[in-house]
Amino acid sequence: MMGAMAAPEFVVQAGKVLNPWVLRVAGRIPPWVVLHHAGRKSGKEYTTPLVAFAARPEQEIVAVIPLPWGSGTDWARNTMSAGTVRLTRGGSEFLVKDVRLVPADDAVGWLSAVPSMLLSAVGIEECLVGTLHPA
Repeated sequence: MMGAMAAPEFVVQAGKVLNPWVLRVAGRIPPWVVLHHAGRKSGKEYTTPLVAFAARPEQEIVAVIPLPWGSGTDWARNTMSAGTVRLTRGGSEFLVKDVRLVPADDAVGWLSAVPSMLLSAVGIEECLVGTLHPA
């Protein structure tokens, strides 16, 4: 079922402490990437470490971004509102365009075996997907 699932408060607080440290290695160690997004109201630029996978469900390559805490997180809402965001991995930048929310069951079918099993094993219910382009 798709919807906003709130992260437990201890996870929110841990993220505030750990994210600056995780940002130092995110983008260097797959499947970690750095998401560059702007606040919906403030326009303030943010960077968020997260996991993303590339997949090819049809002719275009898409980025699949699992949402372990659902679509209600600020970064997910910022991403959906913008429709286009930047990802950094391995010194390369990518644009993710036409970002949309999909059930994880749809995205799992596009992924290779290991990412597919990981998403299923940890109970991911929804993902953001968008077409992947070099920046």
